[in-house]
Amino acid sequence: IASYRYCPRLCYLNTVFPHGDKKSVATVLGIFEHEVFGKHAELTRIDWLKENQIPKDEIYQREKRIEKVLSYSENIAKEVYPNFIGEIHDTIEHLQFRLGRLSDKRFQLLSKILESGISYEDAVNVILPWRVEQWFKSEKLGIRGRADAVYRLPDSTLLIEDIKSHNKRLDAFIHKEEMQTQLTTYAVLSDELFKLPTNGARVFYSQDLSTYNFHISDEDKEDLIQIKDEAKNVLENGLPPKLSGKESIKCKFCYKRNLCFGYDKRTDDEVLDQTNEPKQEVWKSQWR
Repeated sequence: IASYRYCPRLCYLNTVFPHGDKKSVATVLGIFEHEVFGKHAELTRIDWLKENQIPKDEIYQREKRIEKVLSYSENIAKEVYPNFIGEIHDTIEHLQFRLGRLSDKRFQLLSKILESGISYEDAVNVILPWRVEQWFKSEKLGIRGRADAVYRLPDSTLLIEDIKSHNKRLDAFIHKEEMQTQLTTYAVLSDELFKLPTNGARVFYSQDLSTYNFHISDEDKEDLIQIKDEAKNVLENGLPPKLSGKESIKCKFCYKRNLCFGYDKRTDDEVLDQTNEPKQEVWKSQWR
Protein backbone atom coordinates (compact mmCIF):
# COMPACT_ATOMS: atom_id res chain seq x y z
CA ILE A 1 0.00 0.00 0.00
CA ALA A 2 2.80 2.39 0.92
CA SER A 3 4.74 1.58 -2.23
CA TYR A 4 1.62 2.28 -4.28
CA ARG A 5 1.64 5.86 -3.00
CA TYR A 6 5.23 6.14 -4.20
CA CYS A 7 4.73 4.44 -7.55
CA PRO A 8 2.08 1.95 -8.80
CA ARG A 9 4.78 0.08 -10.75
CA LEU A 10 6.82 -0.35 -7.56
CA CYS A 11 3.72 -1.69 -5.82
CA TYR A 12 3.35 -4.31 -8.53
CA LEU A 13 7.02 -5.35 -8.42
CA ASN A 14 7.05 -5.54 -4.60
CA THR A 15 4.09 -7.92 -4.69
CA VAL A 16 5.09 -10.15 -7.60
CA PHE A 17 8.80 -10.19 -6.72
CA PRO A 18 8.96 -9.38 -2.99
CA HIS A 19 12.72 -9.88 -2.78
CA GLY A 20 13.37 -8.95 -6.36
CA ASP A 21 17.09 -8.30 -6.42
CA LYS A 22 20.24 -9.36 -4.64
CA LYS A 23 20.85 -7.61 -1.35
CA SER A 24 22.87 -4.42 -1.46
CA VAL A 25 25.24 -3.10 1.20
CA ALA A 26 22.78 -0.29 2.01
CA THR A 27 19.89 -2.73 2.48
CA VAL A 28 21.87 -5.06 4.74
CA LEU A 29 23.20 -2.18 6.86
CA GLY A 30 19.66 -0.85 7.15
CA ILE A 31 18.39 -4.21 8.44
CA PHE A 32 21.34 -4.39 10.82
CA GLU A 33 20.60 -0.93 12.24
CA HIS A 34 16.93 -1.80 12.72
CA GLU A 35 17.91 -4.83 14.78
CA VAL A 36 20.46 -2.94 16.86
CA PHE A 37 18.20 0.00 17.69
CA GLY A 38 15.23 -2.25 18.41
CA LYS A 39 17.18 -4.53 20.72
CA HIS A 40 18.82 -1.59 22.46
CA ALA A 41 15.38 -0.12 23.22
CA GLU A 42 14.16 -3.46 24.60
CA LEU A 43 17.13 -3.87 26.93
CA THR A 44 16.94 -0.26 28.09
CA ARG A 45 13.28 -0.69 28.99
CA ILE A 46 14.04 -3.84 30.99
CA ASP A 47 16.81 -2.07 32.92
CA TRP A 48 14.71 1.03 33.62
CA LEU A 49 11.70 -0.89 34.91
CA LYS A 50 13.62 -3.24 37.21
CA GLU A 51 13.19 -1.11 40.34
CA ASN A 52 10.44 1.28 39.20
CA GLN A 53 12.68 4.30 39.73
CA ILE A 54 15.47 6.14 37.95
CA PRO A 55 18.41 3.68 37.80
CA LYS A 56 21.27 5.03 39.90
CA ASP A 57 23.92 3.16 37.91
CA GLU A 58 22.60 4.18 34.47
CA ILE A 59 25.97 5.49 33.24
CA TYR A 60 27.60 2.11 33.90
CA GLN A 61 24.62 0.12 32.64
CA ARG A 62 24.42 2.23 29.49
CA GLU A 63 27.91 1.27 28.37
CA LYS A 64 27.41 -2.41 29.19
CA ARG A 65 24.08 -2.40 27.34
CA ILE A 66 25.56 -0.89 24.19
CA GLU A 67 28.51 -3.26 24.26
CA LYS A 68 26.20 -6.27 24.69
CA VAL A 69 23.88 -5.29 21.84
CA LEU A 70 26.66 -4.55 19.36
CA SER A 71 28.71 -7.63 20.20
CA TYR A 72 25.76 -9.98 19.98
CA SER A 73 24.33 -8.43 16.83
CA GLU A 74 27.67 -8.57 15.01
CA ASN A 75 28.06 -12.25 15.88
CA ILE A 76 24.62 -12.98 14.45
CA ALA A 77 25.44 -10.95 11.35
CA LYS A 78 28.44 -13.21 10.69
CA GLU A 79 26.02 -16.11 10.29
CA VAL A 80 23.15 -14.33 8.53
CA TYR A 81 25.10 -12.00 6.21
CA PRO A 82 28.63 -13.40 5.95
CA ASN A 83 29.24 -11.66 2.62
CA PHE A 84 28.69 -8.26 4.23
CA ILE A 85 30.48 -8.72 7.55
CA GLY A 86 33.27 -6.32 6.60
CA GLU A 87 30.84 -3.47 5.94
CA ILE A 88 28.89 -4.32 9.10
CA HIS A 89 32.06 -4.30 11.21
CA ASP A 90 32.99 -0.89 9.81
CA THR A 91 29.72 0.60 11.03
CA ILE A 92 30.03 -0.65 14.63
CA GLU A 93 32.04 2.36 15.78
CA HIS A 94 29.46 4.77 14.32
CA LEU A 95 26.63 2.84 15.95
CA GLN A 96 28.36 2.86 19.32
CA PHE A 97 28.64 6.65 19.16
CA ARG A 98 25.02 7.12 18.10
CA LEU A 99 23.65 4.72 20.72
CA GLY A 100 25.61 6.61 23.36
CA ARG A 101 24.09 9.92 22.29
CA LEU A 102 20.63 8.38 22.09
CA SER A 103 21.01 6.96 25.59
CA ASP A 104 21.95 10.40 26.93
CA LYS A 105 18.94 12.02 25.24
CA ARG A 106 16.55 9.42 26.60
CA PHE A 107 17.89 9.60 30.15
CA GLN A 108 17.73 13.40 30.20
CA LEU A 109 14.19 13.25 28.86
CA LEU A 110 13.19 10.78 31.57
CA SER A 111 14.18 13.19 34.35
CA LYS A 112 12.43 16.07 32.60
CA ILE A 113 9.17 14.18 32.07
CA LEU A 114 9.06 13.01 35.68
CA GLU A 115 9.07 16.66 36.77
CA SER A 116 5.59 16.97 35.24
CA GLY A 117 4.23 14.61 37.89
CA ILE A 118 3.31 11.55 35.81
CA SER A 119 4.15 8.09 37.07
CA TYR A 120 7.53 6.52 36.45
CA GLU A 121 6.10 3.77 34.25
CA ASP A 122 4.17 6.28 32.15
CA ALA A 123 7.36 8.29 31.68
CA VAL A 124 9.22 5.19 30.50
CA ASN A 125 6.37 4.40 28.10
CA VAL A 126 6.70 7.83 26.51
CA ILE A 127 10.42 7.35 25.90
CA LEU A 128 10.76 3.64 25.17
CA PRO A 129 8.54 1.39 23.03
CA TRP A 130 5.80 -0.70 24.59
CA ARG A 131 6.15 -3.18 21.72
CA VAL A 132 9.11 -3.74 19.39
CA GLU A 133 8.79 -5.25 15.91
CA GLN A 134 5.06 -5.68 16.26
CA TRP A 135 3.43 -7.87 13.62
CA PHE A 136 -0.06 -6.98 12.43
CA LYS A 137 -2.48 -9.00 10.36
CA SER A 138 -6.08 -8.13 9.54
CA GLU A 139 -8.22 -10.85 8.00
CA LYS A 140 -10.98 -8.29 7.67
CA LEU A 141 -8.94 -5.86 5.55
CA GLY A 142 -6.53 -8.35 4.01
CA ILE A 143 -3.53 -6.34 5.23
CA ARG A 144 -0.45 -7.35 7.17
CA GLY A 145 2.74 -5.61 8.16
CA ARG A 146 5.28 -5.05 10.90
CA ALA A 147 5.89 -1.82 12.81
CA ASP A 148 9.33 -1.17 14.25
CA ALA A 149 7.88 0.13 17.51
CA VAL A 150 4.61 0.93 19.27
CA TYR A 151 4.47 3.41 22.18
CA ARG A 152 1.68 3.50 24.76
CA LEU A 153 1.12 7.05 25.92
CA PRO A 154 -0.27 8.17 29.32
CA ASP A 155 -3.68 8.97 27.78
CA SER A 156 -3.95 5.32 26.58
CA THR A 157 -3.45 6.26 22.95
CA LEU A 158 -0.76 4.60 20.86
CA LEU A 159 2.01 5.98 18.69
CA ILE A 160 3.58 4.06 15.82
CA GLU A 161 7.27 4.51 15.01
CA ASP A 162 9.29 3.46 11.99
CA ILE A 163 13.08 3.46 11.84
CA LYS A 164 14.69 4.79 8.68
CA SER A 165 18.41 4.52 7.97
CA HIS A 166 18.44 7.10 5.16
CA ASN A 167 21.72 8.99 5.12
CA LYS A 168 20.43 11.65 2.75
CA ARG A 169 17.67 14.06 3.69
CA LEU A 170 16.56 14.47 0.07
CA ASP A 171 16.00 10.73 -0.15
CA ALA A 172 13.81 10.91 2.96
CA PHE A 173 11.89 13.86 1.53
CA ILE A 174 11.18 12.08 -1.76
CA HIS A 175 9.76 9.11 0.19
CA LYS A 176 7.73 11.24 2.64
CA GLU A 177 4.25 10.35 1.33
CA GLU A 178 5.18 6.68 1.18
CA MET A 179 6.35 6.76 4.81
CA GLN A 180 3.18 8.49 5.96
CA THR A 181 1.05 5.91 4.16
CA GLN A 182 3.09 3.09 5.68
CA LEU A 183 2.58 4.38 9.22
CA THR A 184 -1.11 5.09 8.60
CA THR A 185 -1.50 1.46 7.52
CA TYR A 186 0.09 0.33 10.78
CA ALA A 187 -2.22 2.66 12.71
CA VAL A 188 -5.30 1.09 11.11
CA LEU A 189 -3.99 -2.38 11.98
CA SER A 190 -3.04 -1.28 15.49
CA ASP A 191 -6.57 0.04 16.14
CA GLU A 192 -7.97 -3.35 15.24
CA LEU A 193 -5.46 -5.39 17.26
CA PHE A 194 -5.14 -3.38 20.48
CA LYS A 195 -8.58 -1.72 20.55
CA LEU A 196 -6.88 1.55 21.46
CA PRO A 197 -6.76 4.70 19.31
CA THR A 198 -3.52 5.00 17.35
CA ASN A 199 -3.29 8.64 16.38
CA GLY A 200 0.42 9.41 16.61
CA ALA A 201 3.18 8.52 14.18
CA ARG A 202 6.89 9.12 14.14
CA VAL A 203 9.77 8.41 11.79
CA PHE A 204 13.08 7.96 13.57
CA TYR A 205 16.14 8.59 11.43
CA SER A 206 18.88 6.40 12.85
CA GLN A 207 21.72 8.22 11.09
CA ASP A 208 21.34 11.54 12.91
CA LEU A 209 18.81 10.58 15.63
CA SER A 210 16.30 13.12 14.36
CA THR A 211 12.56 12.50 14.21
CA TYR A 212 9.59 13.46 12.06
CA ASN A 213 6.23 13.43 13.87
CA PHE A 214 2.75 13.69 12.45
CA HIS A 215 -0.87 13.13 13.49
CA ILE A 216 -3.06 10.41 11.94
CA SER A 217 -6.71 11.42 11.74
CA ASP A 218 -9.79 9.28 11.22
CA GLU A 219 -9.99 10.76 7.72
CA ASP A 220 -6.44 9.60 7.02
CA LYS A 221 -7.45 6.08 8.02
CA GLU A 222 -10.51 6.17 5.77
CA ASP A 223 -8.39 7.36 2.85
CA LEU A 224 -6.00 4.50 3.51
CA ILE A 225 -8.74 1.95 2.80
CA GLN A 226 -9.38 3.59 -0.56
CA ILE A 227 -5.66 3.49 -1.38
CA LYS A 228 -5.65 -0.20 -0.47
CA ASP A 229 -8.42 -0.89 -2.97
CA GLU A 230 -6.63 1.09 -5.70
CA ALA A 231 -3.44 -0.86 -5.06
CA LYS A 232 -5.35 -4.13 -5.39
CA ASN A 233 -6.68 -3.03 -8.78
CA VAL A 234 -3.14 -2.30 -9.96
CA LEU A 235 -2.13 -5.87 -9.21
CA GLU A 236 -5.08 -7.22 -11.16
CA ASN A 237 -4.32 -5.14 -14.27
CA GLY A 238 -0.69 -6.10 -14.80
CA LEU A 239 2.58 -4.16 -14.73
CA PRO A 240 1.93 -0.37 -14.79
CA PRO A 241 4.09 1.94 -16.91
CA LYS A 242 7.15 3.73 -15.49
CA LEU A 243 6.61 7.15 -13.95
CA SER A 244 6.84 10.05 -16.34
CA GLY A 245 7.15 13.83 -16.20
CA LYS A 246 8.00 15.43 -12.87
CA GLU A 247 7.14 12.25 -10.98
CA SER A 248 9.97 10.38 -12.72
CA ILE A 249 12.46 11.99 -10.31
CA LYS A 250 11.34 9.28 -7.88
CA CYS A 251 13.01 6.66 -10.08
CA LYS A 252 16.43 7.99 -9.10
CA PHE A 253 15.66 7.30 -5.44
CA CYS A 254 13.94 3.94 -5.87
CA TYR A 255 15.47 0.88 -4.19
CA LYS A 256 14.15 -1.36 -7.00
CA ARG A 257 15.31 0.78 -9.88
CA ASN A 258 17.56 -1.94 -11.33
CA LEU A 259 14.81 -4.55 -11.23
CA CYS A 260 12.24 -2.12 -12.64
CA PHE A 261 14.34 -0.81 -15.52
CA GLY A 262 15.66 -4.25 -16.38
CA TYR A 263 12.35 -6.05 -16.00
CA ASP A 264 11.56 -6.33 -19.70
CA LYS A 265 15.06 -7.59 -20.47
CA ARG A 266 15.15 -10.41 -17.92
CA THR A 267 13.87 -13.95 -18.08
CA ASP A 268 11.64 -15.23 -15.29
CA ASP A 269 14.50 -17.32 -13.92
CA GLU A 270 16.77 -14.29 -13.72
CA VAL A 271 14.15 -12.20 -11.95
CA LEU A 272 13.39 -14.94 -9.46
CA ASP A 273 17.06 -15.65 -8.67
CA GLN A 274 17.17 -14.65 -5.00
CA THR A 275 20.56 -15.94 -3.86
CA ASN A 276 20.72 -13.22 -1.23
CA GLU A 277 17.12 -13.46 -0.10
CA PRO A 278 16.36 -11.52 3.12
CA LYS A 279 16.87 -13.62 6.22
CA GLN A 280 15.20 -11.43 8.85
CA GLU A 281 13.29 -14.36 10.32
CA VAL A 282 16.50 -16.35 10.85
CA TRP A 283 17.86 -13.28 12.58
CA LYS A 284 14.77 -12.92 14.77
CA SER A 285 14.91 -16.51 15.96
CA GLN A 286 18.50 -16.07 17.08
CA TRP A 287 17.77 -12.78 18.84
CA ARG A 288 15.13 -14.41 20.96
